[in-house]
Amino acid sequence: MKRKTDFLLIFASIVVIVSIPLFYGSVYTRFKEFTIRRAFVSGKVIGVSPSYVSGMVVKMYVKEGDSVKKGQMIALIDDTLYKAEVEKKQSKLNSMLFELERLDNMTNSYAYSSLKDEIEVLKKDVKLSQLMLSYTRIVSPIDGVVAKDAVHVGDSVSPSSVVVYLYKPSTIYVRAFVDVENAKYLKIGKTVILKDVATKAKSEGKIEKLGGIDVFSICNNGRYMPVSISLKSKKGFNFSDPVLVIVKR
Repeated sequence: MKRKTDFLLIFASIVVIVSIPLFYGSVYTRFKEFTIRRAFVSGKVIGVSPSYVSGMVVKMYVKEGDSVKKGQMIALIDDTLYKAEVEKKQSKLNSMLFELERLDNMTNSYAYSSLKDEIEVLKKDVKLSQLMLSYTRIVSPIDGVVAKDAVHVGDSVSPSSVVVYLYKPSTIYVRAFVDVENAKYLKIGKTVILKDVATKAKSEGKIEKLGGIDVFSICNNGRYMPVSISLKSKKGFNFSDPVLVIVKR
């Protein structure tokens, strides 16, 4: 019985001895630094919309996270009616050109000059219809990455619709919201540690901007202050990923 009691006392002593430095280490770490958990990867985002045409999306060529090149196809709008319009006008133009050839021997006639004028007008109309047809092919205006696809196959879109949102990787930064009580520990140029929650990537960051009008801060009645932080290394930090910001007090 005494041996068992001695063993328990020794075991308890070991636990206490090991726990004390761990406890004080934890307390010391919390005292010297704090973590901002309301943070995410942001960037300069642009919305890509159809130009001048409306219709149903029949094909999507990209998805969220895909890299795209300037001019690359993003989506296709149903082009059935636009193709039919081009074919109809092109057919009419071909007939008129054939008729103009037939009148070639009467170049001074009123019929010839009148038809020639009509053909010039129709040629411009054909080009316009071809241009409208080309607008059913929605292409990327920049080299970038798809931040979010806003529509899917079967959805109807118009020039006021956003098909996808794109961003340039070079523009990404961390957007954080710090409790006003901890704002006193922040200043422009201060170095912080950034950890991407999704990918486990880690990088140093530098505070670039404090404060500013922000929907998040307004909705929280001024309890949080927005902070913009640049990344020393962007590798592994993806748009909209949640981030932990570790700040030394």
